[in-house]
Amino acid sequence: MRNVEKIELKISRFLGRGVMVAGMLIFSGWLLSFNPSKDPFTPLQVYRSYSLINSFQLFVMLDEWGNILSTLGLGFLICLPVLRVLLSVMLFYKNGEKKMALIAAIVLVGLFLSFTQGLWV
Repeated sequence: MRNVEKIELKISRFLGRGVMVAGMLIFSGWLLSFNPSKDPFTPLQVYRSYSLINSFQLFVMLDEWGNILSTLGLGFLICLPVLRVLLSVMLFYKNGEKKMALIAAIVLVGLFLSFTQGLWV
């Protein structure tokens, strides 16, 4: 097995474990938020638009650990593909494939730009 294939295998195993950790965080958050005596759809009857940062600050102020864990799990899950592209850029560049590294870097910049759009809106 070539060195690149070994690195790709390590990356894929890391990402698989990352998905499991993110899923456990989200599920833990759901369990902490579960209250059988309340209607779970009550907060969804009125739509409010908050930025991600404002929502997270609100969860911290209200001490809603279920929502905090779920948000962290979702954030971690979203960061995994970004990490994959970043590792691809480094792997391509290290192996002398500069065109592929440039393409992956452009994808990485696009990902960062798209994520920042939802943070402050």
